Amino acid sequence: MKTSSALLIATATAAVGILRATRLHRERIDLAEKHHREEIDLAEKHHRQKLRLGTAALHQRLLAAIATDPEHWKIWNKGNIAPEELANMVRVNSQISLNHLTFELGLTSPEKLLVQARSLMERPAVQDFWSKTRDFRSQESDGEATQKFIAILDRECAAAAVKQPAENATA
Repeated sequence: MKTSSALLIATATAAVGILRATRLHRERIDLAEKHHREEIDLAEKHHRQKLRLGTAALHQRLLAAIATDPEHWKIWNKGNIAPEELANMVRVNSQISLNHLTFELGLTSPEKLLVQARSLMERPAVQDFWSKTRDFRSQESDGEATQKFIAILDRECAAAAVKQPAENATA
C-alpha cells in the first residue's frame, strides 16, 4: 500500500471520527439543554402551584370571615340576602372552591370529583348556590381543568334536580 493511500485512509478515518465525536457532543449538549428546559418548566409549574395554594388559602380565610363577620356581610351582600343565607352560600363556595383547587392541581381525579360532586349536589343549598353562581364561575374560568370541573358539577346538579322531585313525590 502506498504511503499516500495510507495517509488518505488515516485522514478519512480521523475525519469520520471527528465528525462522529462532534455529532455525539452536539447530541449531549442538546440533551443537556432539553433537560435544563424541563427543569425550568417544572420549577415554574411548582412555583405557580405554590402561588395558587397561597392564594387559595387567602380565599378560604376571606370566605370564613365573610361567613361569620357581620361587617363582612354588609360589604359582600348583594341585595337583601339574609345573613344566614349569605353565610351558607359562602360556606358552600368554600367547599366548591376547595374541590376545584384539588381537581385543578391534579390531586383529585375526574372519577373522585364525580363522587364528590354527587355528594355535594345531594344538598339543596349546594344546588341553589351552583344554580346562582355557575355562570360567573364559567365566565371566569381559564383552563381545560376548570371547564371539566364545571361540566362535572353541572351534570351532577342536573341529576340531583331530577332525582329530588321523584324522592319528594314518594315521601
